[in-house]
Formats: sequence, C-alpha cells, structure tokens
Amino acid sequence: MMTSKDLIGSRKKEGDEPSAPPGFVSLTSFTLNRKRDREPDQNEAYSKTTDIEKLQKSFKQRPWILNDELTNLEKPDTQHLNPLQNISVENSLPKGVIRGCPSCSNCQKVIACWRSEEGCRPPSVVYTTVFHPTEEEFKDIYKYIEKIRPKAEENGICRINPPESWKPPFLMKANKFDTTKFGTHVQEISALKDLHSKRKLNEIIEQKDGSDGFEFESGPEFTLPAFKRYAEQFKQNYFKKPDMFTGVGTPPWESVEGEYWRIIQNPTEEIQVLSGNNLEAKVLGSGFPLSTPDDHNDNQSKYRKSGWNLNNTPKMPGSLLAFDCDNSTLLTPRMDVGMCFSSLCWKVEEHHLYLLSYMHLGSSRIWYGVPSKYHQKCEALLKKTFPELSGHRELFHKLVTQLSPSILKSEGIPVYRCVQNPKQFILIFPGAYYAGFDTGFSVSEKANFAPLDWLPHGQLTVETYSEMHRKTCISYDKLLLEGAREAAKSWDFKTRGWNNACGKDGWLTRALKSRVRRESFKRESLCNGSQSREMEEDFGCSVKRECFLCFSDLYLSAAGCSCSPEKYSCLEHSKQICTCPWSSRLILFRSSIGELNLLIDALNGKVDPKLTTLRT
Repeated sequence: MMTSKDLIGSRKKEGDEPSAPPGFVSLTSFTLNRKRDREPDQNEAYSKTTDIEKLQKSFKQRPWILNDELTNLEKPDTQHLNPLQNISVENSLPKGVIRGCPSCSNCQKVIACWRSEEGCRPPSVVYTTVFHPTEEEFKDIYKYIEKIRPKAEENGICRINPPESWKPPFLMKANKFDTTKFGTHVQEISALKDLHSKRKLNEIIEQKDGSDGFEFESGPEFTLPAFKRYAEQFKQNYFKKPDMFTGVGTPPWESVEGEYWRIIQNPTEEIQVLSGNNLEAKVLGSGFPLSTPDDHNDNQSKYRKSGWNLNNTPKMPGSLLAFDCDNSTLLTPRMDVGMCFSSLCWKVEEHHLYLLSYMHLGSSRIWYGVPSKYHQKCEALLKKTFPELSGHRELFHKLVTQLSPSILKSEGIPVYRCVQNPKQFILIFPGAYYAGFDTGFSVSEKANFAPLDWLPHGQLTVETYSEMHRKTCISYDKLLLEGAREAAKSWDFKTRGWNNACGKDGWLTRALKSRVRRESFKRESLCNGSQSREMEEDFGCSVKRECFLCFSDLYLSAAGCSCSPEKYSCLEHSKQICTCPWSSRLILFRSSIGELNLLIDALNGKVDPKLTTLRT
C-alpha cells in the first residue's frame, strides 16, 4: 500500500514540479496542453486526448476519488486531429453502466449517477382518468369497460383501481420461481431517441424481407430473486445521495421521470438496463391462480373465476378471441419483469386489440398514451423524425424509439400520463399509441382481448396490414363469423356478456354487413360457376393459409391454380399467382354470399337461426 512519503514525493532538482506517484499523470504534462493563446496543433490535440484518458484511468485506481466525477472532465477537442491517424473521433458516450466481468456475466458496475438539476420531466402532460369501480361493477369486466369506454377512450389509456377487497394472491412467491430462469434483453436507454440505432434502420431497409426489426440484444438469464437484487443494486447506486456518507435515498417517481427523459434527450453516459418483457406463461407462469377441475370454494375461488384474472380475460364471454381457441399466443397472458428505466417504446397493439395490464408488485410504472384518433398524426411525426422511413411504412411496427411527450405535444398530439402502482390495472384502448418505463423493480402481467366494439378497428387493421404486406396473427373473418353464428343461435347471448351484438345497429350485424358487401363485390368481379367451389373442411385448420403476396388471412375465401397446388392468394391478388390462363384459376369459398346474407337476417331477427348452417 502506498505511504504518505510516496504521495509527497521529492523534487528531482530545484525548480522542477513534484513527480507524480505511480498511476497518476504528471501535473505538468496535463496542464501544458491547456495553453490558451493559440490553437493546438495535431500533436498537441492528440496529447491532450491521451493525457485525459490516463488521468481518468488513474482516478479509477484511487478508491478515495469518486468515479462519478470522471464524467465531468472536459472532453478533448478532436476537430484538429489528423484524419489519417487511426483514432476514433465518433461521438460515442462514456460507459455509465458496465455489465459483466470475466468471472460473472450477471454483475454490473454503475459509474453514472443521477443529475437531479438537469431533469427533463415532460411539462404539461395531462394525467389520465382514474376509475374506481364498486364491488358490484367489478363483477362483470366487459360490462364495466363498456360503461367507461366513452370517457376513457378519449385519452387512449386509463387506470382502474380495483375495490379494496381485491387482493389476489401472487403465486410467484412459490419456490418454483426461486429457481426458474428467464431471459432478458439489453436496453441502451441513451440510444432510444435515435431508433436504437440508425445503422440498424439502414440494415433493415437493405434487407427488406425477413427482418424482425429493431430487436434488443439478448442479455443474461436470471431467476426472479436474482433479478430483483440486480435491479435494486442499480437503482441504489444510480440514485445515491451526493454525500456518500449519508446513505441511499429513494427518489420519488417524478424525479425518476425527469432523469429518464434527460437520458433520452441529453445523454451524457451510455446507460444500459435489462428488461424481461413478453415472457410467455410457460416460462414463469401466471401470477394469478388457475382454475382446476377440483376447485374448492376457498379464498382463491373468486380470483380463479374472475374476468379480471388475466388467464380468463381473453376468452370470457364478451371477447371475440374466445372464438380463436387455437391461438394460444393471444389467449395466454405474458409477464413483464423490469428494473429502473426498463422501457416500453412507442407502439400500437397488434390488430389494435385492447390491452389490460396488472402490476403484481414493485415500484411504479409510468405510462403515456395517445388517443387512437391521432394515430395518423403519430405516423406523420415518425416520418418527419426519421425520413429514412420514407417508402418503408411496413417498418413502423418494428421501431424501437422513445420520443418525448413534449415532442408529440409540439406537433399537436395530446399525451396523457398514467402512473401505475401495485394492485392496479392499466387499460389500453384500440389503436392508441402508448409508451412507458419502470421506476424500479416490478412484476406485471398483461393480456389482449377483443370486445364487440373492437370490430371496426379489427376490420381497419386487416385492410391496413394487407396494404403493408404485413402478416396477421389472428383471423378477423373467423372471429367475426363464429361470433355471428353464436349470437344468431343463442337466445341468451345478451345475458352471457354480449351486449349490443344483434339487431339492426348491433356491433356484429353492422360488421358482418360491411364485410359481406366487400366480399360480394370481389367475388362478382372474379368468379363464375365453373371456377368456384367450397373449401375442403380442413382448409386452413392445421396450417394458417395466407395470401402469398400480401399475407392476408384466407379464412373466408382464396384463389389458387392447378400449377401450384399449395400456393394461394386473396381474391384481390388472384391474377398474380402465376402466368397460366385465367380459366385454370380456382376460387374457393367457405360460405356462399347467400348463406352470409341469411346469417345477417338471423342477426336482425328476420329468420329462424336454425336455418343458418355456415361451416366453421
């Protein structure tokens, strides 16, 4: 260990500066490069760069010097460096968080710290409406959502606080979750403003097909307790108080919000955090109790059967997803495990489905929502912000970008803030853009669902996806037709949660009439008796059938040719399957237009529902 004599040193001869102890840069060599009266030449600029690097390194070797101060060193002026020298002059940020070491991939060193005086909390962001259902209202999830929708949908997002009696058990406290590992992704928060990487954007544009978009880098695996320790260590070190002897403070969520947007808009260090988003149920399971054949009338019974239990929400009577029982991806809730600054970047749910999120435990999560009627304005802003997207509209759903609410508001787009705490629900409405981030360790669960008022959004997304040549994850036609058949034959349909389904102005009636009108027009322009026939019973059952060109779902109708038995298209692209004569084309349909019109009459109460014999 170095002694006081070593630190004091001695002069080599009279008039010399004190020699520097081992690991330190000579004060003379450092200060001589700061001459003020002339521009430095290339050699001096290079010397200045290397000397500061040595000084930073020497500070890190001294535990009594705060590492946090390294970030305040003056950055060297590199504009005069010789471009022929092999020296990087990119505007890269210093590492604020270092993950992993030779002996452990799950450790971290937090060098950066909270800059409280530079917080960029978005001003004038309106708080969204918070709803407090009564015990009686809380019994029927879809009836309650239907009640609050006219007001809540105006914000695109809302918070629902369950009654005080709602205290479902959090099953992840079981021993199973002490050993089960889940994968994480690395989120570089300081780069989210720039599409995570503009270089990545150019790569995707060049690849065009087969790209999965702006996916985050895979991170290490954790058990839930291990991730909690990792998350808490990060927050404690990042938000430590200026006086290191007074302990660690817990900043309010408003302070974390200000620091988050400072990092996004004015990053001074490279901040990387980990996130476990969209974890499938088979990985961690659900935090809610599951129904079993031998359910007993115990204190968990009401939670097993509740529509607010996210295992039940997608397939409850009242959600059209119940008619897509083979789609396990959408019928199963997903888990989100986050830490401070873990981010949900701006996005819209697939097919503009509803999203319900419940926080089981942890620190607050801050959400931002934009009403669906401003959807096109949001896309216009993305085009303006990232002109590279011109002509590549299909990439919008692949973006990983975090624009400040202040930027959206400057373009006339209202943004609503919502703060979610444990035991609270967040509801995202169809077509709403939303984003958010965690203020600390949290565990939440989410699920999609599709009540009847989703139908107009579902039809619109089918058309939009077809224009963008984007794959679908559900069959809108299947949900619509099976829902209509069930409504037509079930006299108690309304009492089973399907309010406003039938009749002249019913959701199902109007949606089916619109869909049949479009289908009828296409068939009349393409089909004749010799070219049309009913689909085989199992068409599209074992393998989802899609148009080879636009990826439209082919549940209701399809076109094919004898030259390519396994190649099909939607009716709109039937002439592009091959170059064979039109007489060789074959048009397949699941139900005739006459049968579909009969179903519409049944929904209107004009015919006996038993006469409707549509195949599924």
